[in-house]
Amino acid sequence: MSRCQLAFAGLILLATGLMVSSLNAENPTLDREAIKVGLHTATPEEDGFIDRVVGLAEQGKLPAKLVDSTFQWARQKPKNRFQYFKRALILRARRIGIEL
Repeated sequence: MSRCQLAFAGLILLATGLMVSSLNAENPTLDREAIKVGLHTATPEEDGFIDRVVGLAEQGKLPAKLVDSTFQWARQKPKNRFQYFKRALILRARRIGIEL
């Protein structure tokens, strides 16, 4: 299998997992500290990203369901949870016309 095929398969798995996660997020409550703990943030920059996206969700500029479902999906990863969260959230937000 080529690298391109592997990358495509990975994106399909990502999209499928995110869709399932978003179905489970009916009424999210976003708790900055719980997200930081769940994603094992390690730097002020990572904490700042969480603060920023939760702030945008609280202002109604970013769907809270999108943040929560991405968090629920990323926290199931064995390693690099924050990186999964950040990259997936940026990608999903971009799809609905929001640049993070």
